[in-house]
Amino acid sequence: MNKYPFRFMIYTLLGIAFCLEMSMKPLFGQTQVVIDQQMVATATVTEPSLIQFFLETFLIPEDNVNKLVFIDATGNGFGEDDLIKCFPSEKTYFLYPSDTAQKVMNQWQFTSNFQSVTQLSEPEVFEKLEKDKAANWILAGLLRSINQNYKDIPIKIYFERDTTAVVFEMWGYDPQALQWSPPPPPPRVPQTTYDMLHIWRSDTLFITDTTYYDQFFVYKSVADTV
Repeated sequence: MNKYPFRFMIYTLLGIAFCLEMSMKPLFGQTQVVIDQQMVATATVTEPSLIQFFLETFLIPEDNVNKLVFIDATGNGFGEDDLIKCFPSEKTYFLYPSDTAQKVMNQWQFTSNFQSVTQLSEPEVFEKLEKDKAANWILAGLLRSINQNYKDIPIKIYFERDTTAVVFEMWGYDPQALQWSPPPPPPRVPQTTYDMLHIWRSDTLFITDTTYYDQFFVYKSVADTV
């Protein structure tokens, strides 16, 4: 029998406390690790014959695959050292394409419908651009809203909308600098309005007792009978 059961219990508790303390400390000095996210180009293949071609070319040991998603992890176009994800298993494999497969993937090019990379300017600058006017006005409205509610510069935003939902995400900003400010009143726009003016005029006529004098002329005719 253990002669020092309490000592054993104390050692056990100390060991547990030491393990908890070590687990709470950053492993390998990871205080300098920056967690971020970025957009990468993807290509989705759903054609059964093309799926079968890639499965055989890349020697992927999967059956009943209904979708392949190619991920441009290197950022230089789809090809070697990129990733391919199979569905519905969601398993990911590295790409080592053959010449034929590479020729097929070389046809996949992502082109933005609209992209603006320029120096930081006031929203009015983008509103004055004649080219891509609608897109630049969307950018100007976003900048105006950010300038109004965020009192700092660095910020990252992701926005997506479809027929059923809206996804809006912000990160990489200072939460203390994010403060709501009421929007300014809209500018006054001169407008032509028509008012109808009714003028009522009244007067008073006073009638008093008045004696009227008229001249009367009496004509007398005399006729004698002989």
